[in-house]
Amino acid sequence: MTYEWFFSMLEVRPSAEGQTDVVYCIHWRLGGDDGSGHSAFVYGRVGCTYTEGDPGFIPFADLTKSDVEGWTTTNLGNDKVAALKVEIDAMIAEQITPTTEALDPPWQEQS
Repeated sequence: MTYEWFFSMLEVRPSAEGQTDVVYCIHWRLGGDDGSGHSAFVYGRVGCTYTEGDPGFIPFADLTKSDVEGWTTTNLGNDKVAALKVEIDAMIAEQITPTTEALDPPWQEQS
């Protein structure tokens, strides 16, 4: 299984803690692919905090996907990231061997 992070939006404060465009909320999506045509995604958002004087501040224009991925995984925590991967794995397992199916009600006309 391979996993990849995607980021659709970064919410920023135009001015905060002596900096401009300070990221405070990350909208993320984590995808999993089994390499055999099955994939699944989970999504959410996570807050992050910058404190004035932190040496690790990165100007918004200089951010990389890797930077944001690091913030995301740090703020979610290892246990939550592991749980998200388990959720993706279960979704893909359901695609491979379904345990449920959707049926039309018996009174609905067949076309």
